Amino acid sequence: MQTTPSSTLSGGSAGSNGSAGSGVPRGAGMLSRFVHAAARSAARRPKTTVALWLALIVACVFLGSSAGMRTLSHSGSGTGESARADARLTASGLKGPATENVLVQSSSPHRTAQAVQALEAGARRLAVVASVDGPDRSPDLGRAGGRTALVVVTLRGDPNNPDTRAAQVQQFVDGIAARHPGVTINEAGSGSEDNAITKLVNDGLHRAELISVPITLVILVLAFGALVAASVPLLLGLTSVGAALGALGLVSHIAPNGSSTAPVVVLIGLAVGVDYSLFYIRRERVERRGGASADAALAATSATVGRAILVAGMTVVIGLAGLLFTGFGVFTSMALGAILVVLIAVVGSLTVLPAMLALLGDRIDRGRLWRRRRTRARTRRTTWQALAAAVTNHPRISLATALVILAALAAPLISIQTAEPGQNDVSPNTPIRVANTAIERAFPGSTDTADLVISGHGLHSQRARQQLQRIGHEGQQITGGRGAVAMQISHDGRTAQLQIPMPESSLTVADHKVTTLRNELEPAVASSIPGAHADLTGDYAGNLDFTSRLSNVTPLVIALVLALAFILLIATFRSARLALSVIGLNLLSVGAAFGVLVAVFQHHWAQSLLGFQSDGAVVDWLPLFAFVVLFGLSMDYTVLVLERAREARLAGASAKEAAAVALGSTGGTVTSAALVMIAVFSVFATLPLLEFKQLGVGLAAAIALDATIVRGLALPAALTLLGDRGLAPARASRRRARGWDHGVGVAAIGSTHE
Repeated sequence: MQTTPSSTLSGGSAGSNGSAGSGVPRGAGMLSRFVHAAARSAARRPKTTVALWLALIVACVFLGSSAGMRTLSHSGSGTGESARADARLTASGLKGPATENVLVQSSSPHRTAQAVQALEAGARRLAVVASVDGPDRSPDLGRAGGRTALVVVTLRGDPNNPDTRAAQVQQFVDGIAARHPGVTINEAGSGSEDNAITKLVNDGLHRAELISVPITLVILVLAFGALVAASVPLLLGLTSVGAALGALGLVSHIAPNGSSTAPVVVLIGLAVGVDYSLFYIRRERVERRGGASADAALAATSATVGRAILVAGMTVVIGLAGLLFTGFGVFTSMALGAILVVLIAVVGSLTVLPAMLALLGDRIDRGRLWRRRRTRARTRRTTWQALAAAVTNHPRISLATALVILAALAAPLISIQTAEPGQNDVSPNTPIRVANTAIERAFPGSTDTADLVISGHGLHSQRARQQLQRIGHEGQQITGGRGAVAMQISHDGRTAQLQIPMPESSLTVADHKVTTLRNELEPAVASSIPGAHADLTGDYAGNLDFTSRLSNVTPLVIALVLALAFILLIATFRSARLALSVIGLNLLSVGAAFGVLVAVFQHHWAQSLLGFQSDGAVVDWLPLFAFVVLFGLSMDYTVLVLERAREARLAGASAKEAAAVALGSTGGTVTSAALVMIAVFSVFATLPLLEFKQLGVGLAAAIALDATIVRGLALPAALTLLGDRGLAPARASRRRARGWDHGVGVAAIGSTHE
């Protein structure tokens, strides 16, 4: 009996058309056989596989918690001149202790004095406090006739990790405020800021989980129409994220954990874990409903969708691996955490999913909310099938339309400005932002300093001290900060530090001040003190160095990611033209998403909608990080569509027919998967930190564009236009043997709809 295209594509005859009884369809390569072997092994021992998966999760959590968490310090995330200066300070023992600034305000000088007295006396008794400097010790700390005063609390211990000690001081300060009604007390410092940011992140993650999980479940229920089938992808995504979060303790001993790592792991892990599972289960269900046996359905699914999952996952890993070459601790931490969760999700999709499907069998359709349409009803063309026919019949118009839309959305990218978010990272009504603003308004420059670090010999001499004091006052005139310029000199006289008050200002003004300080003070040190050399550090200087370094490494990382993706695509689909086309479309998709990001966050129209305060810039680390993530994630749908087209080509379809089959048959799957990702990413746009809002909006926009414009118009049009130069055609003998006919090629879509 002659095999029809319908049965060949649906996988119903996978077993009969397989080779050597493996169940893998003919034409499948080594990668497909490897994936199928893993799936078949898991399906034969489903209980053991599931038990091993649970053991992996428990082991990750146990070993990670036992190892403890190493956190990324401020000095560990620096680069350039500021990093050199910080290292010099640490080596010389001049690295100043952590401090907490406490602002006391009231309408009465008497009330302010009472609160300050109680604050100073109580703080000195705290074991974590080294010293307390109040307005009675420094006239610069008192303002407004005694109604406003600043108390500086110096903490004991490591200045790079003051969080725990700052929390004790904050608890004490809150108690003082409660006992002095009518007095407003605000506290700000590196430790209290870290604690506030950590709390915001943790609260935001908890809220994101509470919101995203039900939304994801609803989308999956609509996609599968059954509660059991919808629960499996969600469980795999959540367990993948849980295992990765648990293992972050181990990862932190390779690269210290940054504050952004956990949110990124949740964001990426939940999205890819659910998506990969959805791809797999939808295809397996189609095979079973097409009449394939359990073994044949597993063979067809693992050799096609399983292969696509592996390739897509490796593309995401390749993109994230590019961040490891930046030299930034924050990128290394995020990259390792995200790579870990993607690898766990891929392993789970290729092993645990087949095991779960083997355990559940047809019971996976239990909890069905509506009846499945009858077979004859499914012969009608779906919306995606109609679009597939229209696009492949008019490929040039479709491709041109997609390119125009993407180019128009990418246009704002020309005006992109990047900067460290600073105070704008949190909303204006956040307590830590309120405290910083109040202290800066009353005592400009008291919260930040520009630190000039001088290396030389004999710096403790009287002449050198006089020159350093003069240079410090020149620096203060440049910054416009109030208060005294603090000077410290090491015991051996080889290192000195000038702490110059640096008032809060706009990003452009701050960068100008840092540049001016370096251009004027560093040469002044060299000319005034023979043999001396100076480097400038501080928050603003560190931010400028970070941005400068980022602008230098970004082109290199992008080039590396594109080159590795190109090699992977050629190895997978054997076509350089196809690889170049896919990379070009992905770059346009990412560019369009960045255009949306610029339009939303560099302007003010969306501030009230998303709850942020625009500083006219995109967070400096976001473009590079978002690029590598988006480039990998956008490959998910592309690889799935290409894999379906490749399958049709192996069955004997022409390039046009294969493009139509791929788009029409994967339409429902990709749409459902995209909705899951968009929902998860959109929830992150509601988090309190500006950087996560921008990350959520950028990723959601990119996935929406990729799942519609790129996958719906550009990709099938490009496949049609490439013809045999894209995906390789089947041999003529195989084409005749499979009975493919141009007249029935597109009609075969109806029986392969996923």
